[in-house]
Amino acid sequence: MTELQYLWGWGVYLTGAMGCLLSLWFIVRKWHPRVKRPLMLVFAVVFFLPGSVNPELSFFSTPGPALFISLYDGLSQGAQAMWRTGQSVAIIASIAAIAGLLLPVGKGKTESRDQQKPPTSTSSHPERQRKEPTCH
Repeated sequence: MTELQYLWGWGVYLTGAMGCLLSLWFIVRKWHPRVKRPLMLVFAVVFFLPGSVNPELSFFSTPGPALFISLYDGLSQGAQAMWRTGQSVAIIASIAAIAGLLLPVGKGKTESRDQQKPPTSTSSHPERQRKEPTCH
């Protein structure tokens, strides 16, 4: 494989992976952020983490994600070859899932000033009232 073919292969693969990630986003866009964010991060790692078929080469020799290269190595060469590429996928996907769970969820859409209702409480400090989170 020449370097030009290698770059074309990566270009085609990345275009397809972006399409898959965009499709996943359309599927999960109305889900709760605590579920959506880790799922999107893990899939981004799975789609975009590059893998190497031959560890002696200085550049990645096959356009494709490390997960699929790991599965191919496991089916053709055994579990030891599968773990060579699969451990990086497992570690980085775990870090992405943990990061997605730990990142704070932003506040939802707020009502405009015209639609907001004045506080009905008779307390002396209405600005100290606790606002309960809502799911949209």
